[in-house]
Parts: sequence; C-alpha cells; structure tokens
Amino acid sequence: MSGNGRDKARQIRNEIELDIKSSGKKLLDGKEKKVPMSKVIDYLNMDINYIAKMAMLEKRINNDRRI
Repeated sequence: MSGNGRDKARQIRNEIELDIKSSGKKLLDGKEKKVPMSKVIDYLNMDINYIAKMAMLEKRINNDRRI
C-alpha cells in the first residue's frame, strides 16, 4: 500500500501537510505534527467501509476464541 517504516510515514504526512497548507487551510501547531485521518484515508485511497467490515469480523473472531 504505502510501504513500511517511519520515513515513509513522515513523507506521507509531509505531503498531506503541504496539500492542506497550499489549499489555504491551517494546521494546529503542537509538539507533534498531525494531519486529519480523513486526509490520510484519502491519500492512501483506503476503503473505509471495507476497513470497518474487516474490523468487525476480527472482533467477532476474537470474541469467538474466548469461549
């Protein structure tokens, strides 16, 4: 999907940050740099419905194992 590692995550975050700033919007300043998760999902072209479905399936499987 996006590659692994901290450097790739930083690169993606920086690209999203530049995109937000170039659109005229501002980001909150703080000790840690953060971007909205919705922008990350859009950037990576993630299917949020599929992710939610798989999370629910995983939860069900984990609950079944406890029995």
